[in-house]
Amino acid sequence: MAIFSTSLVFILISIIFISITPLSIGQKLTDTEIKHLCSKTSNLEGCYKLLKSDPRIANVDARGLVEVSVDLASNKANKTHSLFNSFINTTHDSRLKNIYKKCSSNYNDVIRDLKVIKNSLQSGAYKIIHVQVKDAFEEIKQCKKLFGGASSDRTHIKKKTQEFEFLLSIVDITSGNLNKK
Repeated sequence: MAIFSTSLVFILISIIFISITPLSIGQKLTDTEIKHLCSKTSNLEGCYKLLKSDPRIANVDARGLVEVSVDLASNKANKTHSLFNSFINTTHDSRLKNIYKKCSSNYNDVIRDLKVIKNSLQSGAYKIIHVQVKDAFEEIKQCKKLFGGASSDRTHIKKKTQEFEFLLSIVDITSGNLNKK
């Protein structure tokens, strides 16, 4: 009798877990669903093309889409961070060197935020993701402020920052989709 009741409890727990798990977790997202999420960004076509350029996108669920967007943002953040570090070493203008150092530090924090997002995604702690995205946006905002007063942007940092913000907005929108489930 004990085996029967243990099996029954296990089956009931499984049914409850399955019923509360978001439907799109585990279910492949359609192009229409991806386009709908991208329509919430400032550039639907750019978002869609960017996501579709990643071969993993063909078989992702909602969580996988967030993972892809986090990876894309992380790659951009790492490249921009490296760029700042190289500028620190090559510029002779002390004011610009200081700006590059501060922005490098900001991007270092953004990279940390993206790692926390990825870990939260893997553990299912979706509510934390929004906080980390907000923190990352704030770090980028601080860097943009520093460049706001720069007379020229020969290094095209403003453009790179806008590109990164766009990627971060995709992370925000795709992860927000998980929180609604």
